[in-house]
Amino acid sequence: MDKEEYLKKLDKLLKKLPEEDREDLILDYEEHFRIGLENGRTEKEISEALGDPENVAKQIKADYMVKKAEDKPSPGSIIEAVLAVAGLGLFNIIFVAGPSLLLAVVIISLVVAGFAIIVIGILTMLSPLLQVFFPKYIHLPVQGGILGTLIMVVGGIGVTVMGTFFVIVMAYAANRFYKVVIKLLKSNLDDIKKRTEVFK
Repeated sequence: MDKEEYLKKLDKLLKKLPEEDREDLILDYEEHFRIGLENGRTEKEISEALGDPENVAKQIKADYMVKKAEDKPSPGSIIEAVLAVAGLGLFNIIFVAGPSLLLAVVIISLVVAGFAIIVIGILTMLSPLLQVFFPKYIHLPVQGGILGTLIMVVGGIGVTVMGTFFVIVMAYAANRFYKVVIKLLKSNLDDIKKRTEVFK
């Protein structure tokens, strides 16, 4: 594959990237060709050394997604970054994407469970009042007038506080997890770059 064909194919594969970033990347690869030609290599040798444009584009997209996830943290951007890095090979699917997505699902599930505990606490706290309006549908497990009502309200407050604490802890864990995954993805991409680096 000659220089023009290689750069044209790479540009086409990177069309989803912002135009300015794509132009900078194409200029970098033009520079690789220029340096290689100055060192007596043919365009075909240089394009083979650079690697298949499809693999190069996947690596560039993965790098872009990881930077985006680092600069603009969100659940969507981290999932995009993990999936982009996973697309670089079987190793990444097994040792990077799989564990990262599994841990994300566990943390999200625990946050949802925390919110469920909060809702249960609030409903428990309000149950004596709700029983007044819906006596046919709400039956309190603790009976006994004011004492029973007090037990339900205090118990509901306790459960709500426990759920709130749980959600705060899980939010902190999610934040730490996010940073660890970004670090893991960047480390993985650095390893791939070192293995595929052509010109130093």
